[in-house]
Amino acid sequence: SIVVPQNVIVDDVTDPDTPTLADVTGECSATATAPTTNDNCSGSITGTTTDPLTYTTQGTFVINWTFDDGNGNSIVVPQNVIVDDTTDPTAPTLADLTGECSVTATAPTITDNCNGTIITGTTTDPLTYTTQGTFVITWTFDDGNGNSIDVDQNVIVDDVTDPDTPTLADVTGECSATATAPTTNDNCSGSITGTTTDPLTYTTQGTFVINWTFDDGNGNSIVVPQNVIVDDVTDPDTPTLADVTGECSATATAPTTNDNCSGSITGTTTDPLTYTTQGTFVINWTFDDGNGNSIVVPQNVIIDDVTDPTIICPSDVSVNVDAGSCEASSVNLGTPTTDDNCSVASVVNDAPVSYPLGDTTVTWTVTDGSGNTAICTQTVTVIDDADPTISCPIDVTVNVDAGLCTATNVDLGTPSASDCTTLTISNDAPTSFPQGDTVVTWTVTDEAGNSVTCTQVVTVLDDINPTFVETLPTDTTVECSEIPDAEVLTATDNCGTAEVTFAEERIDGSCVSNYTLVRTWTATDASGLTTVHTQNITVQDTTRPEFEGTLPGDITVECDAVPNAATLTATDNCSDANVSVSDVITNGDCANNYTIERTWIATDACGLITSHTQTITVRDTTAPVPTTTFEDTIDVSCADIPDAPELEFSDNCSDSSGITVVFEETNSFDENVLVDYQIIRTWTVTDECANQEIYTQTLNVSLDEIITDVIAPDWCYKEGIVDLNGTLGDDVNPNGTWELLEGDPVATLTDNIFDPTVLELSEDFLPKDGGIDYRFRYTTTEDGCISIYEVTMNIHADCDVLPCGENDIVISKAITPNGDGFNETFDIAGIDLCGFTANVQIFNRWGALVYSSNNYTLGSIKTSGSKGDWDGSSPKSSIGNAGKLPNGTYYYIINLENSGLKPLTGPIYVGTK
Repeated sequence: SIVVPQNVIVDDVTDPDTPTLADVTGECSATATAPTTNDNCSGSITGTTTDPLTYTTQGTFVINWTFDDGNGNSIVVPQNVIVDDTTDPTAPTLADLTGECSVTATAPTITDNCNGTIITGTTTDPLTYTTQGTFVITWTFDDGNGNSIDVDQNVIVDDVTDPDTPTLADVTGECSATATAPTTNDNCSGSITGTTTDPLTYTTQGTFVINWTFDDGNGNSIVVPQNVIVDDVTDPDTPTLADVTGECSATATAPTTNDNCSGSITGTTTDPLTYTTQGTFVINWTFDDGNGNSIVVPQNVIIDDVTDPTIICPSDVSVNVDAGSCEASSVNLGTPTTDDNCSVASVVNDAPVSYPLGDTTVTWTVTDGSGNTAICTQTVTVIDDADPTISCPIDVTVNVDAGLCTATNVDLGTPSASDCTTLTISNDAPTSFPQGDTVVTWTVTDEAGNSVTCTQVVTVLDDINPTFVETLPTDTTVECSEIPDAEVLTATDNCGTAEVTFAEERIDGSCVSNYTLVRTWTATDASGLTTVHTQNITVQDTTRPEFEGTLPGDITVECDAVPNAATLTATDNCSDANVSVSDVITNGDCANNYTIERTWIATDACGLITSHTQTITVRDTTAPVPTTTFEDTIDVSCADIPDAPELEFSDNCSDSSGITVVFEETNSFDENVLVDYQIIRTWTVTDECANQEIYTQTLNVSLDEIITDVIAPDWCYKEGIVDLNGTLGDDVNPNGTWELLEGDPVATLTDNIFDPTVLELSEDFLPKDGGIDYRFRYTTTEDGCISIYEVTMNIHADCDVLPCGENDIVISKAITPNGDGFNETFDIAGIDLCGFTANVQIFNRWGALVYSSNNYTLGSIKTSGSKGDWDGSSPKSSIGNAGKLPNGTYYYIINLENSGLKPLTGPIYVGTK
């Protein structure tokens, strides 16, 4: 039999598939997760990168993902990571800043979705305001990423504090007082001076009030009264008054005196100033300064008459006897002339009641007011020559004859006459007496021819009233809008014309439009006789008022659109009409479904009404709406799922107590199906009238990877296998998969069991050289995300011992650099894993240095896959074929640094075969 070898070559030369990598985006930060692609041999492979995965700076960054199939084929695929903040800062509600005298604003702060928790507002407006009024500061909140908002904030300087109320002392004086403007303090304006429209100076006695106004100029003022008291308490000066004297009378004149305020003042008295009676009298003079101060000073008035009166009698008198008598009585003696230096108190005589025929002496006596007297005499002569006497009948008043303006057959009566002889009596009365007064003269004559007359007045009166010409209007009842015009009447009279006057009187009734008009026509003749006709017009309001314009019709409205009552007007035929409106509400099947019966009532002045009713059917058909802003759709990472927002709702009709909110949340995540999923949140909102709306928020959750780095304890490859599950915490989902990401693949991974015992020492795996860092990936699902635990474990060979003694060193005896692959280089083997640095020198047989290295490569292709650095090449000064040293024996010196060994020396043959 023969054994024939055959090579089986498995050589993967196909690169992994090039995936199309979507941009990774975020507003404030963006984190990329390792993408995967397919490979013809390795199946699904995950990209690796040395670039950062998380970016928090605005801009576009590129992650270069390397997809290596582990078979020497790899591709690099770029992926954009874009951090672009497009969300404006959230507009805050800035409270008004208030102050009385001044306000200084400080920059407000808000939170931003990206720039941390605080953004401080900036403004170009002033921050301090000292003028009364409302000012607006516009604050700009800029997140530094190109997004900014402007928010207005009111600054209100409003002084509402009155100035301090001062206590104002009374201003006093006896004759006058003058006030000066007081001051007070104000919280904003400092010291302010009072102003007033009242006089400042007062010269009249009394208490006066000046109302001082203290105005701070900011709309706050107080009025503080101040008393000004002018009070004269000093009496006038007391004068010395001389007596006033006279014989018949004495008249005092008002004396004067001086006063501290009033100057010269004149006395007053209630006593008489003039006295005509003998004696001593006292006048009490009061000197009053008009300010409540007065004195009383007495003054004597003395009257003493010592002079007699004078009298001159009347001239002597000659008279006839009385009619029918032989004596004369009622003789007019005349009046004597009297005089006195003061006054005549009485004048008397001794004359008899009747004088006999002949002379009679009459003595006159005059007496003055002081009892002083004087006399004189007068002679009275009686002559017998008397007329008869007559007394006319009394005056007669009669009415005109019927239908005439004159009177006949008037009875005048008979006069009374007397004399000592027979008398004749006659008169001049007419037959017919006209209207008015007629004087009738009566004459009586005695037998001696002496006659006398008297008169009698006959008055003829018109007692016939005038009469109307036209037909007289009668009483009637009419509507208040149909009152007839007053008729024009005329009248006639038996003694001439008659004048007709018209008057109208209103007698109010039960209301302003119900009343009685009393119309009176009065006919008056020249004698003042009247004829009166009265017409009563009963005025009534029986017509109801009427609405103007188009009246509101029945309507159906939403509960938040109930109209205000329209303002209706009405007219009335007699008066104004007032319109009132009232609502009657009838509840429906829910709180916001009801009916309003809206009634307008037009009422005139007499209480007549007209009504109009509108039926308003109120319906609540609108469901509540959210007052909280929320996003309908959110694309989120499974690691950054926000809490459900606390939504608040308002209703057009119901308050918050009448709104029912039912919240539900569904989640389509399946830990056995590693795909993106959705969380759907629903708020079912119902108002009091069962109007319902469903608001939905959909969270498109990307099944992102949450990578957790785990540093496992170091492990020596000879210590046995490792259960990688033990490197994870107890709370990690155990239903995951393990894979090897980095490290020498010679060590095997089966599920969670890692076997490093199959490793062998090499120049890359030596004791004390730091070992090999293995990186494993554990992929599972937790809390709706892909959880990746990247476990780093150092596998070292520190528990192994290397053969690094002099006896372990194998040095080439000869080299044949002819290209046949054997003994091509000068090799130093056996200690290539010991970590020594070899310094090598090669000399020819004449001691010339032909090669030197301070870091010669240890090992050989046979033992370590590497080869020595010297292949017999010659230095430039050497002579040989193809740059090679000539065949022959050469000598080496090898110094192994830090090995503790002495330098190694020996020959080396260089040949071509």
